[in-house]
Amino acid sequence: MKTKKLVALLLAMLMLVSVFAACGGNESSSSESSTQESSSESSKEDSSSETESSEESSEGGETEAGNVNLEGYPIVKEPITLSMMGARAGIHGDWDKMEFFDIMSKKTNINFTYDTPSGEVFQEKKNLALNSGNYAQVLFGSQLSREEQVKFGAQGILLPLEDYIDKYCPNILAMFEEKPDVRPSITAPDGHIYSLPTVSYSPLMSTAMWVNIDWLDKLGVKPEDLPTDVDGFYDLMVRFRDEDPNGNGEKDEIPLNVFDDANKGDGIYNQMMAYFGVLSPEIYVDDDGKIHYGMMDENAKVAFEFFNKMYSEKILSQEMYSHSAADATAEGTEGRNGAGYHALPRFIFGNMEMEKEATYPIMPALSSSVNPKQTCTRGTGITQGTFSLTDKCDEETMIAMMRWVDYLYSEEGSWLIHYGPEGHIWEYSENDPTLHKYIFPTDGRNVEEVRGGEITPDCGLPLPKWVRDTTEGAWDDVQQQARIAWSDKSLNPYNKQTLPDMFLTEEEQAVVDMYTTDLKNCRQENSAKFVVGEKSFDQWDAFTDEMKSLGVEEVIATYQQAYDRWASNK
Repeated sequence: MKTKKLVALLLAMLMLVSVFAACGGNESSSSESSTQESSSESSKEDSSSETESSEESSEGGETEAGNVNLEGYPIVKEPITLSMMGARAGIHGDWDKMEFFDIMSKKTNINFTYDTPSGEVFQEKKNLALNSGNYAQVLFGSQLSREEQVKFGAQGILLPLEDYIDKYCPNILAMFEEKPDVRPSITAPDGHIYSLPTVSYSPLMSTAMWVNIDWLDKLGVKPEDLPTDVDGFYDLMVRFRDEDPNGNGEKDEIPLNVFDDANKGDGIYNQMMAYFGVLSPEIYVDDDGKIHYGMMDENAKVAFEFFNKMYSEKILSQEMYSHSAADATAEGTEGRNGAGYHALPRFIFGNMEMEKEATYPIMPALSSSVNPKQTCTRGTGITQGTFSLTDKCDEETMIAMMRWVDYLYSEEGSWLIHYGPEGHIWEYSENDPTLHKYIFPTDGRNVEEVRGGEITPDCGLPLPKWVRDTTEGAWDDVQQQARIAWSDKSLNPYNKQTLPDMFLTEEEQAVVDMYTTDLKNCRQENSAKFVVGEKSFDQWDAFTDEMKSLGVEEVIATYQQAYDRWASNK
């Protein structure tokens, strides 16, 4: 063992002074490195002694490894420049001019060259790079799907991150502790973590049914008295249709408009089927851990009978399968919309002052005769594939970049990447110094245009961060506070997760891919026909039989296997 170490030391002296320095600290370290398998073959040959020194420093409580400081800032003693690839959203300015990267450079001594194809062509450019070998060291906002993580992880292009997380990333470990679903959700079937996520368990729902406050006032309905079951909801929609709440003397009201550019109806199904105990028209898991394909459930037929009733009675938009979301918004601007699912009232009813928008209520989660509990659904709060490192990174780069990204999972770092520093688009409120308020541009741009153009690529692109539950409420913003209050009252107590964010093996993915397109086409085509009355509900069994012939039971079994594996790793 001593001879082996001496040879390594002499070789290092002949090659590089820097490697000599790394080997000089290796007298008491093991000659084998458990993390070398994470690096590329060339990195292994050139930096094996450096790797051993890095491990000893970490395990022995040292504070540096070569050029890397294991504690504090800057992260590296001498500045380094790495290659980074990410998707450039349409709202983005040049990444090399963004405030976020400038601040991080000054804080960490880590700089980047940027390859940022536009979002429209990014998937193509990313695949070309990864398949040709001409890819960056850092994939940042590269939208790596679970399938891509499995594929390129198995090929050794994406490096496993879990050992580095355990050694160098206290903020990510704190997130795993507080949000126990995250670690199993980003762990591939081979046990490795190849990419880090955005994690955001906001109290705000990304989509809610907003109700026209002016129409409620006209009908004498108080927001706190909105219905809590589908029968009461139907009765209110009938009043919206019949009692001329927009006051123009015409029967032009659209009680429930649909904002769905795909024109397949999923903008309604994905929300309202939950009222009947069916959490998705496709795959979901129930409270007992059983996987369902929603359209195969008995209650799905009950839900679609209700949709057919609303459509035939002109409560649902008669253009729901043909118009765009912009068309539906234009109808709201004309004063014709009574309610709709969207992120904010302005997208349903037209632009308005913030104080006015704060008066619009959210329809509560609803119950039904077949589902006595009020129910709504929401996502997992996890967005996959926002940060990965490739085999073009050596050991020091791995450690440095894992420390760099770990900062973004701290409360301070998450705020920085999300909103930028104080004084650009936000400042502390004079009314309450614990709250923030926006600084509105005076040059004709809105806040988001400044945020995405000058401050951070987080605008329009999921990036690695942990958004705390309290972040959305940290604003002196009357509309934001009202939105949170309505969400907490009307939706959050009744939320159910449709399906955890989980991986499929390559074999499982192959099974799902074999059947999914045909099943989706069959589901969407028949769903529309049942809603508009082109098919009678006597044909429902024939529809589910067709779904069986297209492989729906095989897909259910495959997802059940994947879910059971995910649940066993919690």
